Amino acid sequence: MNSKAAYFIGIGGAGMSALARYLHNNNVATSGYDRTATRLTEALQKEGLEINFEDSIEAIPEDILGLKPVELLLVITPAIPEDNIQLNHLKSLGHSPIKRAELLGEITSKGSSIAIAGTHGKTSTTAILAHIMDGTPKGCNAFLGGISACNNSNFYESKEAKWTIVEADEFDRSFHHLHPTNGLITSLDPDHLDVYGDEKSFIEAFEIFASQIRGKILVSESVELSTQGVEKYGLSHSENGGKNLDHFAYSISNLKTGTNCNLSLANGSVIIENLVAPLYGNHNLENLVGAAALAHYAGATPEEIKGRIQSFSGIYRRFQIHTNTDDVVYVDDYAHHPTEIKKTIEAVREHFPDRHLTVIFQPHLYSRTSDQLKGFCRELAKCDHLIILPIYAARENPIEGVNAQLILDNISHPHAETSTINSIFENLKAYSVDVILTLGAGDIDTIVPSLIDFTSMDA
Repeated sequence: MNSKAAYFIGIGGAGMSALARYLHNNNVATSGYDRTATRLTEALQKEGLEINFEDSIEAIPEDILGLKPVELLLVITPAIPEDNIQLNHLKSLGHSPIKRAELLGEITSKGSSIAIAGTHGKTSTTAILAHIMDGTPKGCNAFLGGISACNNSNFYESKEAKWTIVEADEFDRSFHHLHPTNGLITSLDPDHLDVYGDEKSFIEAFEIFASQIRGKILVSESVELSTQGVEKYGLSHSENGGKNLDHFAYSISNLKTGTNCNLSLANGSVIIENLVAPLYGNHNLENLVGAAALAHYAGATPEEIKGRIQSFSGIYRRFQIHTNTDDVVYVDDYAHHPTEIKKTIEAVREHFPDRHLTVIFQPHLYSRTSDQLKGFCRELAKCDHLIILPIYAARENPIEGVNAQLILDNISHPHAETSTINSIFENLKAYSVDVILTLGAGDIDTIVPSLIDFTSMDA
């Protein structure tokens, strides 16, 4: 980068903060603004980045205001509203903002890269792949959309790395800025219809992304694309794949501590037996298969793949088990789409069968709640007790009539109720809890520490 400094508006986002870390580590004076302080912004501050939380001209650092347009890299996220005061003032000074995805595309264009896209599973697959490649002799560079528990960060860096691994975000068609060497698509369940309008346009966007992958194109067995030459990965009941899969897991058994399986990669040219993965649910096992196949194509040995997968310690808020005893279990997950909820509940049922499941769900976005209402009601009805929190608006303005009560009114469930975050524990104390699952992509994570304490006391 030729810029003297970088300023991020929305620096606390998972993708934005990883890029900020990259620039900071590469001697670019990096600072930024975000609406609220979080554990992620606190971590950035501890690493030496200056962050402010007031959308005002006065809050912009003086050294940023004094820079010429050619000296400042102004990075924004699509979630920033058009009336943001800081953004508009910096634009008035002649600074041209660059979207996060454009910057990521610029960084990855310099060498070999792997991009992972999909409605669900992309963060988990990216994190598993990054952990595998981090254990190879030259390591990797990686930009994750979540925090890996392996390095407590969303960023990996190695000065010797050949490969850069990135999570490819479909929101606002951001992934069209990427032209990776190899790529993978985990799923194609329609989402962000406020951006795409309809399912056809959503799928077309993924077709465009796939066309920009220069080498290996891997897709989940559930994904259907018109793109030629794709390789499929998934789960099989037999050693020969049985479903025309190029990469698959077989001989699968569920454990209280994860999953045991064998892997067949690249049409059986690589076999990894007796892999004990600390991952739960078929959806995460499928993510593991995709990551292992990409690692194989990136030069990782079978021994490296197996060893690193077995040492993988998970991702923050991706089926993260905080309490696991015979008396009480607490799992937290980022699931915010009906398909994600379906797979997460299935994973809980598979690994903790015949137990009473309480789900605490925070809907994310008014538009998604409206668009996916039937799906939410269908999947959430599969738990034993449901508590629905108010909708987390994020970038959106309210939609009349769309709220937590709308889900409650349309769900067929005898033990469903609404609650606020502040009163959640009063609801839970009303009966004896067994398995608790928190779901959502908003600020539901703020109650995780208290729920850990609550379930630990019960344990």
